[in-house]
Amino acid sequence: MQELKLDKVSKEYKGKKAVNNINVTLTHGVYGLLGENGAGKTTLMRMICGLLEKNEGKILCDGTEIEKMGGSYRRLLGYLPQDFGYYPDYSAWRFLMYMAALKALPDDYAGKRVSELLELVNLIDVKDKKLKTFSGGMLKRVGIAQALLNEPEILILDEPTSGLDPKERVRFRNIISSLSKDRIIILSTHIVSDIEYIADKILMMKSGKLAVRGTPDEMIKPVKQAVWECIVPQKDSDQFSAKYLVSNLKNVEQGVLLRIVSNTAPTADAVNVAPTLEDAYLYYLST
Repeated sequence: MQELKLDKVSKEYKGKKAVNNINVTLTHGVYGLLGENGAGKTTLMRMICGLLEKNEGKILCDGTEIEKMGGSYRRLLGYLPQDFGYYPDYSAWRFLMYMAALKALPDDYAGKRVSELLELVNLIDVKDKKLKTFSGGMLKRVGIAQALLNEPEILILDEPTSGLDPKERVRFRNIISSLSKDRIIILSTHIVSDIEYIADKILMMKSGKLAVRGTPDEMIKPVKQAVWECIVPQKDSDQFSAKYLVSNLKNVEQGVLLRIVSNTAPTADAVNVAPTLEDAYLYYLST
């Protein structure tokens, strides 16, 4: 079982640090990498994959710097980038066999592995259809399959659920949960609900830094007295939205039901409610 350690890792572009002094040790399980667009998530993941050179620090796999491991490190990796490239006129089967060849999988093993993965992502019935006929969700599943071809011990997924409908997102989460027992899985997203139920640990980036880390319960605990619901008149809702961090707004018969993240009650009759990971995420972003 692998251990991945990031020691004072930084990356600078034109005098600005996109990733700033990241220190973290990862073992098996699902790590949800949260952060706004531009927080440094993709830059960090590309450095972990060895696709981008860092300016400072070390990335070590079982104590060895990944640059010194060469091909042996790449064989441990599976990567699904945010913008997944594919050949539209290839069938799912042909594309995955092509990717298997690029990963130097033996011919007698490749066919068996591709079949297993098409079953896993529920695409075996359309394996001979061209990728250009696939929906966005189906293409994401092909992307997941190609990332798993070499049975990676470290799986890196960058915004894998963007553009998926709710049903596809649930299917994706179930696949990731089934894979997490003996792998390091790093899943980058800004859709908090996608990792709330499957992440063992949350890593939250803010302005290039690792701002918060912990289990979902540990992330939520400090926010337990800071989430409120209240009903305000329709005419006052904009005023509340400007003054407070509103995580949800719903029109109801009595006015507007607001869910507000605040250390103090927004109204005299506001009710303290149980926080979600999304509430916690918004709370940390605002501090």
